Parts: sequence; structure tokens; C-alpha cells
Amino acid sequence: MEWVILITWLLIINGALGGQYILNWMGNQERFVGNKPVGVSPGVMTWWREVSKFAWAFIAVVIEFTRGKKAKYFWPGFISLITIIICGFTGVIENIGFFYLPRYYSPHIYAPYVNVYLVFLPFFGKFLYNASIRKEHWIGISLVVLGLAMPYVPRLIGGYTDPKSILDFSGVMWIIIINGCLCSQQVLNNKTVQTCKPGVGPNALVVWREIWKMIFITSALFLIPLIANLMSVHVPEQAPKAKFETRVLAKVDQTKKDFLLSYYELSGDNYNLKKYVPEETKTQIKAIFASTDYDRFFSLFEGSIIPNNWWPILFVVAAGLTGYIYSFGFFKLSKFAAHFWVPYTNVYLALMPFIMMLFGQNVTTYQIVGAVVTTAGLMVGVSDYSRNKVEEIEKKYKELS
Repeated sequence: MEWVILITWLLIINGALGGQYILNWMGNQERFVGNKPVGVSPGVMTWWREVSKFAWAFIAVVIEFTRGKKAKYFWPGFISLITIIICGFTGVIENIGFFYLPRYYSPHIYAPYVNVYLVFLPFFGKFLYNASIRKEHWIGISLVVLGLAMPYVPRLIGGYTDPKSILDFSGVMWIIIINGCLCSQQVLNNKTVQTCKPGVGPNALVVWREIWKMIFITSALFLIPLIANLMSVHVPEQAPKAKFETRVLAKVDQTKKDFLLSYYELSGDNYNLKKYVPEETKTQIKAIFASTDYDRFFSLFEGSIIPNNWWPILFVVAAGLTGYIYSFGFFKLSKFAAHFWVPYTNVYLALMPFIMMLFGQNVTTYQIVGAVVTTAGLMVGVSDYSRNKVEEIEKKYKELS
């Protein structure tokens, strides 16, 4: 029966995670949002996603309550709540990254890299618990490294590489951040389930997690723009020529371009703001800079939660539903040790290039082979079933018989 539960939920989680990537990407593409500029920052998208996830989880909790479940079974306990709070914080950071990446890359380009942390789990086990590193681990690690390198083969051998088909520095930094967040999530999910009060189910845990994620993202949307204003981030005194031309001038219409060039003068490799610019004009400059994602960090949190274009929000709300489904599944399976089942939640990675081909994306053979090999590598490390029985982790609080 445990095998049936595992396989069923792994299939559901794979479908929900794969759908999440596609919905996040579609919500960041003009052709799917009314052929208009997206106009919604990753931070605002994250806010709406968490509202959606909370709503679905809250409905599920209300249904449980009306069916007779006692109120005490919705309180996880302080120890479990601490892990939920930390998990909520890292979850918000991770979600912002997942809305940033689709703006600049197709999912099949970055998806295979967001779970690289799984390669290091055997070494964590060796360091923390003196667990042996088996040959399956080394084979899996080798396959993952090979698969991740595969899309870059044309570049390594001196052939032409489309800049849009590889990750730039910003993309790599977000991949590192997301890996750290996801790794902490797997560990904390196990600890949350291990330390929660008896009878507390996945829906209650998801609701508490979403409450804290809403607190964190709402605070960020309020505080970070204030910091940006104090630092005059969107009215720079000096802007590098290449950055100014590619991130600002290339993204605005001719009227706004002429307006900016009337106040910024090119001197060497920089554009400099003229002296004695009126405050009213600076406000206009600020609005233009903020709309172009000139500063990649502060632009993550710009904009009103009530957007001019509601199409992206519809995709985000749908992503919230799939997010609730896989979060429920993760808590459902977290009674088992994470190293056993987490790698199998990534089977969708092998299918992602083929799915994106249906959307007309330029997918190379190297990317297809890389995704398949990476997915295989993530799973090989847990393929020695004779020495890896499906066993539940020991809970701090025992169920009352």
C-alpha cells in the first residue's frame, strides 16, 4: 500500500510541478497575455500566487472542519510552526526566482538546473549521519553533471550558441539561490511533519505556510520600494552605456526614448543625468526606469498589486492551484525520508523540452539529451531498492490509539 501511495502522489506532483513551470512561463509572455506588455513584477506575481494557494488550502481546511474535524487538529505546535516560518521565507524567495526566470528563459533551459542540490544529498548524509556513499550515488552524480553540461557542448567546441539558449550570470545566480531554498524546503518539510502535533494533516500545514508566505511577500512589496526610493535606484545619476541602451532604451517607445535622452548625456562609457533636473521630471524618469526592469533586484518588487493587465494574474492563480496540489503532496510524502522520493518528483524534466517544442520554442538536440540524462541521474542514486526500504520517519509526537 505504501508503494501505491508513493507512486500515485509522485505522478500527481510531477504533473503539478510541470504545469507550474509552463503556467509561470505563459504568464510572462506577451503573446499569452493579450499581446500586451506583461506589466506585473515577479514580486506581485508571487503575491497573487500565494493568495491563490492560500484560498485553495483554506477551502480544503473549511471542508475538513465542516466534516467534523476538531479545531485542535489544525494547530501544528510551536516547534513545527518554527520550521513552517523558515520554510515560508525561503519559499517566497524561491517563488520570486521562478517568476523571474521565465521572463528571460524558456523552462526547458533552466528547469534541469533547479534541483542540482539533490546531487549533494549523499554527501550531506555522509557528513551528518556517516551514511555510506554507494556506487549508485557516484553513477547518478556523473550522469547529472554530464546532463547539465550537455546543452553547453556547442559553446565548448567553438560552435554557434544562441544567447537565449544558455543561462547568463543573473540566471546562474537565481539557480544557485533556488537550489539553496529548495534544499532547505525538503529538509524542513520532513521536520515539519516529524514535529507537528498528532492528527494535523497536510491541508493545515499548507495553510500555515501560506499565511507566513503572505506576511513575508506583503512586507517585501511595501518595504523594498521604499528602500529603492531612498537610494534613488530608478533615477540613477550615472548609468553604464550598454546597460542603459539594452535594458532601458531598447524597451521603450520613441517618445520615452527622446524624453530620457534629453536628460541623460553620453560621456565615454556612461550616460550621466544632467544637473538641476526638476523633481516632477525625476518622477517621470523614475516611472520609465521602473517599468523596464533596469535594476534587476529592486524591479522584482515594483508595481501595484492591482495591475493594468489582468491576464498574467489568471495564469498565476492557475499556478496557485497546481502549487497547492504539489505542496499538499510534499507534506503527504514527507513522512518518508526525503532522499528516497524527492528525486522522482523531477521526472517531468525529461519531458519539458518536448512540451516546449509544442509551444514553438527553439529546442536543440543537446538540450533534449541533457534533460533526459539529468533526470536519469537524479533517480539512479536511489535505485538500489534492496537496501532502501520505504520506511516512515519517526515522529516526535505519537498518534494516540
